[in-house]
Amino acid sequence: MQIAFHTLTIFCIAATVISSLRLPQWWVKGWDVGRVHLAWVMFVLFVIGLIYFPLSSFWVKCYLTSLLFGVVYHLRVIFPFTPFHKVEVERAEKSDAAIKFLTINVREKNTQYQRLIDLLNKVQPDIFLLTETNQAWYDAVIHLKKQYPYTILRPQENSFGMLFFSKYPLINSEIKFLVEKDIPSCHTHIQFKGKIIQFIGLHPRPPAPSNEAENKDIELIKIAGMTNENHLPTIVGGDLNDVGWSRITQNFKLISSLKDPRVGRGFFNTYNALIPLFRVPIDHFFISKEFKLLQIKRLEKIGSDHFPVLLEVNLET
Repeated sequence: MQIAFHTLTIFCIAATVISSLRLPQWWVKGWDVGRVHLAWVMFVLFVIGLIYFPLSSFWVKCYLTSLLFGVVYHLRVIFPFTPFHKVEVERAEKSDAAIKFLTINVREKNTQYQRLIDLLNKVQPDIFLLTETNQAWYDAVIHLKKQYPYTILRPQENSFGMLFFSKYPLINSEIKFLVEKDIPSCHTHIQFKGKIIQFIGLHPRPPAPSNEAENKDIELIKIAGMTNENHLPTIVGGDLNDVGWSRITQNFKLISSLKDPRVGRGFFNTYNALIPLFRVPIDHFFISKEFKLLQIKRLEKIGSDHFPVLLEVNLET
């Protein structure tokens, strides 16, 4: 047990130091994403150290001090996503201009198409974005154009296809490849009750040894700049393959002036739906100051490794 304690403690301390580095490499971003889990492991190690090891030992004191500082550091970073923090998006007092969005990474190899269709029929979103969609997913949901006549459709066989459906008319719609030639983003203006809403849907590549991790950061910063090209009410959503507390996401918010409706409300972990012990919030909505929140909710599984996320907001007059 003593060897295991020493090994895990050193490992967690090293991971904590790595997570604080300002580097775009995947092995740094991975620990930033797993910060909550790292904090829990360090807390358990701290309790074990207090109970089972002599406090008179110099190395035990060093370990316990480092573990305690690590837990405090991680909690400080994730604190805005707890109910103890002030909310960033206020609750709407009315719903006279309510609009309901849904985003879900369906998982390309998931073939449980009917589960998604049943969920859409149940929730009745006004607009929804499906990511990781290939031709098979396109064929399974294209009949929904009867209910959602306005679409932006880009199925791909590389796990980065996008399908966007809306009950409201769309203008200036296009698929853009901002950084990588095979990674699309969805850009459109929605005509909603005499007003125009700008929507941008994203799904950048995740941090991994085979990917250029900085490409995701570059795409987010480019999108942040685009949101400031006009003064339209704006919503950005999708699978960002990053957490809300990461530095790049915070920079994205700073540049775009968009707000995160989860701040002060909870994590809303969306991945991995198939592994309960490892879940992190990487599917997002960010909204501009013109909106107030009616609800944000993680919905039930549809066979994907991601949970769907529902956002309902009121466009304030």
